[in-house]
Amino acid sequence: MSWLKRRVYPRLAAVTALLGLVVIGLWICGRVLTDTYLWSQYIWWIPALWMITGAWLLLIVSYGFDLISRRMGGVLMRPVLLLVNIGCTGYLIFGVWNMSRFITSVSDHPDAIRVMHWNMSGKTINGQGWTRSVFDHKNDIVLLANPKWGDERQAILDGLAPFAPGERERWVNYSYKVHGDPSHFWIQGSAMIASRFPMVRSGTVRINTATKPIPGSEQTNPGGGRGWIMFIEFDLSRPTDVYAADDGTDEEPVPSEESLIVWFVDLPSDPSIFRQQMMQDAADAIASWDGSGWRMGEHVWKQHTFDGGFPEPDLMIGDFNTPRGSDSIARLIPSSSTMTDAFEQSGFGRGRSWVPRVNNAIARQPIKLADWHIDLALVGDGWKTMHYHLDRTQEWGRMDHAMQTFDMIRRSD
Repeated sequence: MSWLKRRVYPRLAAVTALLGLVVIGLWICGRVLTDTYLWSQYIWWIPALWMITGAWLLLIVSYGFDLISRRMGGVLMRPVLLLVNIGCTGYLIFGVWNMSRFITSVSDHPDAIRVMHWNMSGKTINGQGWTRSVFDHKNDIVLLANPKWGDERQAILDGLAPFAPGERERWVNYSYKVHGDPSHFWIQGSAMIASRFPMVRSGTVRINTATKPIPGSEQTNPGGGRGWIMFIEFDLSRPTDVYAADDGTDEEPVPSEESLIVWFVDLPSDPSIFRQQMMQDAADAIASWDGSGWRMGEHVWKQHTFDGGFPEPDLMIGDFNTPRGSDSIARLIPSSSTMTDAFEQSGFGRGRSWVPRVNNAIARQPIKLADWHIDLALVGDGWKTMHYHLDRTQEWGRMDHAMQTFDMIRRSD
């Protein structure tokens, strides 16, 4: 026993302290490099709480071995690890999670546009109850990715009809109808959009990034490298007054001469893809867009070929399948635009927008400490955001992705 205390425990105290420094150093490396390199992107994706909690546990274990040792081990490394852990924990809480905003309050703005995005991932939801909540929370623009096909998609569309109700049933596309003005609704592929602002045109590009073979097989991940980006132009001058009664007034909405360009994003999910390449493939697809799209005619969407390229966005929103703060996202932003993450402007908290479902009870425990914020919103420099929020409620069904909602306001300065 004395041999353990003189030789083994001091070495274990030093080794665990060194491992703690390695772990916290890797987390710092990930924060600095993000996905600049293929190897660094996987370090960047490791959840912060896994790394920082691990570094703290290794520090505690190192102190424990030192207490029962007859010789000192790791005496120089432990104070360094303690200081680095304190600094990184503080940075995580106040620099990444922005928890200082928890004690501040911002009042609602009367001219704000409330936007909601949700990647439904083809899961079944309580559509009737959820669509009621859309209007209870006074959302102005709703963007849904991958709603379930068939009757459930139609039920969601019916529930969103109060955005622009009408007596006559009209086609939104070749498969779905709505009792309302179809300019306020759009369904194409895996995207569904509803708004109290009419839409005037839309265009889509497809992304197909090469994926690596599945380990032990010559096959690649089917669909893992596919994604899309859609632009939609909203006419802000003709909003419906769906919320007038809720405000206790019969006043007409104040018209605006502006339009709002939104890029609706759903990028490939395959983790083997180098995100720098994926974003470059998406940017190249946008640059080579052939102008084919849709424009709103008289009560019907019509195919149209537009001159010029993709219009520059006021808002980019969707499932980027890339964590917030990643270097690769800059490749997707037009060179003449400046975009700011909505969470960085007005959000706080852990930012858990995607939490995979794990059936094994033991394997599920580490997931509770995982923060993957991959459903993002970026606004142009002409806009600012308020009240960014991620809603992980399971009231409407068990979902992997959280709903993100926020208010957009035109900058006056």
